[in-house]
Amino acid sequence: MNARHIFLALALFVGQPTLAQQVEIRSGEHPEYSRLVFETETPQAWTLGRGPDGYLLRFDNRALRLDLGDVFDRIPRRRLTDAALVAPGLVSLRIGPNAHVEAFELRPGLLVLDFRTGPAPENSPFETALQSDAGISAEEEALPTPAEPVRPDPAPPRAVDIAAQPPTPIPETPAVRLPIDVGLTSTLTPSAGMKPPVAMVEKMLEPEISPAETDPRVAAMRSELMKQIGRATAQGLLEPALDLPAQPDPTQAKAAPTARDALPDPGQRTEESDQAETPVAEDDTPPDWRNMRVETSMDRGLDIVSGDGALAADGTRCLSDDNFDVIGWGGERDPGDLLAEKRSALLDMRDTTDPSGVIGLARAYIAMGFGAEARAVLAATATETSVVPLLREMAAIVDTGQANHPELFDSQISCPTRAALWAALARPELRDLSDFNRTALLQSFSELPIHLRRHLGPKLAERFLAAGDQATALQIRNAVARTGVKGQTTDLTLIEAQIELARGSDARADRKIEEVISSGGTGTADALALRIETALSRDQMPSEDSLALAESLAFERRGTASGTRLLTLAIRGHGARADFETAFAMLAHHGLEGQTELSSELLRELARRGSDEEFMREVYLGALTLPDISFDAEARLAVADRLTAMGFQDRGAKVLQPLAPQGTPRERLVRARLALAQGSAGEAQQYIAGLDTPEADALRALIAQRQGDLKSAADYLGAVGDAAAQSAMAWRARDWNDVESLGKPNQRAFVQTRRDREPADLTMEPSLAVARDALGSSEIMRERLKALLDQPSTQP
Repeated sequence: MNARHIFLALALFVGQPTLAQQVEIRSGEHPEYSRLVFETETPQAWTLGRGPDGYLLRFDNRALRLDLGDVFDRIPRRRLTDAALVAPGLVSLRIGPNAHVEAFELRPGLLVLDFRTGPAPENSPFETALQSDAGISAEEEALPTPAEPVRPDPAPPRAVDIAAQPPTPIPETPAVRLPIDVGLTSTLTPSAGMKPPVAMVEKMLEPEISPAETDPRVAAMRSELMKQIGRATAQGLLEPALDLPAQPDPTQAKAAPTARDALPDPGQRTEESDQAETPVAEDDTPPDWRNMRVETSMDRGLDIVSGDGALAADGTRCLSDDNFDVIGWGGERDPGDLLAEKRSALLDMRDTTDPSGVIGLARAYIAMGFGAEARAVLAATATETSVVPLLREMAAIVDTGQANHPELFDSQISCPTRAALWAALARPELRDLSDFNRTALLQSFSELPIHLRRHLGPKLAERFLAAGDQATALQIRNAVARTGVKGQTTDLTLIEAQIELARGSDARADRKIEEVISSGGTGTADALALRIETALSRDQMPSEDSLALAESLAFERRGTASGTRLLTLAIRGHGARADFETAFAMLAHHGLEGQTELSSELLRELARRGSDEEFMREVYLGALTLPDISFDAEARLAVADRLTAMGFQDRGAKVLQPLAPQGTPRERLVRARLALAQGSAGEAQQYIAGLDTPEADALRALIAQRQGDLKSAADYLGAVGDAAAQSAMAWRARDWNDVESLGKPNQRAFVQTRRDREPADLTMEPSLAVARDALGSSEIMRERLKALLDQPSTQP
């Protein structure tokens, strides 16, 4: 190896950043301050002081990697105007006028800088000029001031090179929230070697943005939208809907007796257009859309929109009633005759596939409830007409209970046509019912053949129940029940049970559920699941027989959605019965420990109701030792709080370690109790700063007692309403006023005797009467002290 190779090897070795450590820098805007957070894996020594253009922040570790490129993505350049790395480990911070900085360590390795408006405090240690390191001048530490551009002499206009033009400045990013909020300030400084007594929580706070401020992104979006509208108008893609009626006078809105009476004369024509004016019912067009009609490329391509001008609530054209005429497709005809007729029409005179015959056969299958067959016909014949996509979705609804592409029915639920019914059937759950057209849906549902009402009715009613619309669900149930004995299926009985539960008639609901379970039919699994769910919602324990039956049916239906539902309910049921060993064993055996909601519910129940033996077993040997266990923040808080109460605060701290602080009252109380158990009374007091709840006052009483302030502890106990504990604490604090008003009879008598006893005048020779009174008083005092000493101890 020659000298060149040795030099290159040494250069590569020296250039490796083995000791370099990346600093995570976060920023955020709050109403009172702008914040910078420097987070490192290990504690770092730092110094902050004044510089030529603001402040200088120096880290003793010069190998730290500081990337300040994203600082102003979340804060405006208002209090902090610029930040740059001017030397290894040295950051220059330029501030705006009338601003200052406050710094503290939230914890070792987490440095927080708050840039606030106004002058700095008088005793602020950060206003001292920071001494420059050797070899670095104060000018080098400061950010370079941009030079004033040189303006050339005016010259005649000439061609402009667009490529050479500077980019348009990006508008200032609006203020957003910072993921760390410390709601308190401190008089202590890092230089004193102490952490400031701030609330040890992280909290998401929405920024308070002045209503007068305009988000530049909104202005840019508005400008872009107007540009696109103008472009679409110029290209003929957007035109005013001149055939829509004018908005009527609101004062005369109630004068029209019906929507039909509000229809304009079809014969009237607009002067600017030779197209007939389309009659539109007044109630079908919302006021915000009187001068607009929305038509998508799908509407134009499929040509399946309504021809009567009916509009949805958002201005979308409604699908025509002819696309959903199930009765007209042969829904009530004899299936054999209907299929023979439609199959004979599949081929034309040349023995080629007739598209109209394919559409007729597919519609016949849908009318009979054979969705899979309808899709198979459309796929085998490869027919593509305007109505085929809609027929595919209707076939999927009939076959599976929901559409494969429900977006085809978007906004149709508000239409006054049959499309409202199929839009409600398209999605597995109903979202917004504010514009829901109940009349059109119920009318369309009542038109369906009996077999389709029996098949689709329970699913549709269940969706309205889940959306909280009991009235519509009851009307759908009644429409199915009107079909007679054929319509009384187990699915309908379960819907009736759910309606009774929603009404609060638990006894009637239980009887209907038991009726389905006793029948032993196909609805047994759903009825059993409803029974267990109802018991759990009532905070009742499911019976052992119900759980055993649920486990059996889950095994029979393993791999299906119904089987998974029953298995989950069985595990929850064992947890409700406080049989946590079985519940967690089933959870691990079936590989369900990754289901956060299920695992969290079991752990919360374990922490709330489990015995000490069961709780410790699952914490140290069972559930919490599973490698894939997943549980939410509430479950972690419950387990950690129980461990703290049992004296295992170290294990509780380990359970809380993965939880990012959120700043909720529940979390702050748990962390405060944990800190107090670990001997950090001051830290515990910071956690509950600002909380005005009985739990927080009771915890403050314990903190005050731990700090030796028994008088404050008694006052906090009084605020909680625990008079007995307040009296005991006042006795220990020798607060005779509170003892006399709140103490036990013996205590009050002692205080009264103590106050009545007056010391004898030693300058005078005592008389026999005075001596006799003193002897009597001492005897009474001895008796009352003996009574106090003989009673059981009640000191907290």
